[in-house]
Amino acid sequence: MHRFLLAPLLALCAACVQTVGGDHDLVAHANDPLHLVVLHTNDVHGQVEAREATWLAEEGEEAPQVGGLPRLGGELRRVAGVLRDAGALVLVLDGGDWFQGTPEGLVDDGYAFTELLGALPYDAMVVGNHEFDHGVPHLAELLAETGVPAVLANVREGLACGCADAAPANCKCPLDAVFCRCQLGERVTWAPPYRIRSLDTPVGRLDVALVGLVTPDTPTITHPDARALDFQDPVLEYERVLAELEGQGVELVLPVTHMGVDRDRELARAFGHTELPLIVGGHSHTFLNEGIWEGETLIVQAGCKATVLGRVDLFLDRETLRVLDDPAPRAQLVELPLEGGVTDAALQAAGDRLIAAGAAEMDVAVGALSTAVVRSRGVVSGSAGNWVTDVMRARLGSDVAIQNRGGIRADLAAGELTRRDLFAILPFGNTLVELELTGAELRATVEKALGDTRHSGIEVSGMTVQYAGTWPEGRVTGLRVGGEPLEPERRYTVATNSFLAGGGDAYFPAAALDRDVLDTGLILRDVLEDALRDGAGDQVDGTNRYEVQP
Repeated sequence: MHRFLLAPLLALCAACVQTVGGDHDLVAHANDPLHLVVLHTNDVHGQVEAREATWLAEEGEEAPQVGGLPRLGGELRRVAGVLRDAGALVLVLDGGDWFQGTPEGLVDDGYAFTELLGALPYDAMVVGNHEFDHGVPHLAELLAETGVPAVLANVREGLACGCADAAPANCKCPLDAVFCRCQLGERVTWAPPYRIRSLDTPVGRLDVALVGLVTPDTPTITHPDARALDFQDPVLEYERVLAELEGQGVELVLPVTHMGVDRDRELARAFGHTELPLIVGGHSHTFLNEGIWEGETLIVQAGCKATVLGRVDLFLDRETLRVLDDPAPRAQLVELPLEGGVTDAALQAAGDRLIAAGAAEMDVAVGALSTAVVRSRGVVSGSAGNWVTDVMRARLGSDVAIQNRGGIRADLAAGELTRRDLFAILPFGNTLVELELTGAELRATVEKALGDTRHSGIEVSGMTVQYAGTWPEGRVTGLRVGGEPLEPERRYTVATNSFLAGGGDAYFPAAALDRDVLDTGLILRDVLEDALRDGAGDQVDGTNRYEVQP
């Protein structure tokens, strides 16, 4: 009996995931279709250790441990072996975001974990947005040194300009050019756009092109130097790739994406079954138990944090080598054994070394919380966000503090906290920054944060937001700072983080970021640690800082 239960409105959930069923019926017969199995992972985020499956435990029960890289690797190798012994063709793919998210993942700036993940038999691994978090030079060096089979088609070096009779409306050429045309820059050289995997079959060779596509939002959600690159529309870039592959003898093209389910749906709607039978995705951390269909395209994703292994069974016509509708492709999530099962011993040993490397520093107690802190979304502030922003504002004595909710990655229970807990809630290396916004700019920031559903919004301190209607269709009706109505012309000091101050999420007006910005160099989780030592764990405010009117 499957114990995974769907948790509505939460991304971190799983629905009735299956064990690796169907192995017993894989014996091939001469006239049967070719059987191709795609095993897939995504958003591993440095998860070496198993983690508590709180969604599996009844109230008062101890949550079981699930997943972790050694279990994922062990089950992946076992399933692939069973399938190949039974005559199936196997591809292994990853949907991006490899190392960022745990202390173990960030040992040696992610090199060690990426090398560890890349030791699994992946055929292609798309570059995710978090691979850019330490800058483009770091990413290029990471890929070169680890040798992982990265793919990335829709990122180019930038637009070039040339003389022409007329300039297109969206041309980004210099303003003093009388006539210009925008020319696509070259694709980045540090990751190929696709990899062609040749599989031997009973009827000859099957060439599969595995194409990497990352979310175009990447420049606004990662390191600032990603903004020097040109992130192309995935639909347009996939169309270009299909044209490039014509005449190369490729029978099957599969995109491996890090864009989220909604953008995968957009990609699927643009193409038919022949061009796009399957999308293997990532980024939105969605547990798709049986995949979802968009037209004739099956979209799959396997949650996050090495919790499950995704599996897709495709059946190909022996003559045309095209994916068949009957039998139809089928998807499932493979449950990693909670007890016993297969663990990759080499991964376990290497993972233990990574854990040990960070344990001496991370397992130090730094203080205690008197109450749990939790996250939120929409026009309800969370106690986690209230706590973080209160600490930021107090440290600098600013009028207001603003923190993006996407940077707060965990809830914390009441009780003793370690540095590992602080890493869980603030895993990114953002620093504490102070800048100035006029009242009008502050209001524009809040309005943009509440209106942009692509991102998760902001938490605030020192400020109350008045909002009318139902989010996200409602509107901001007023702001109070320090209990007083906002003054549009007054300049307010704002404590924030280096990600937002660098233009991340594009919440702050560009004019404000061109002024003097004070970057303290203090890592935010270190600021939390200092506050805990001063007793700030007893100063958690749980009130809602968004006043909602019907």
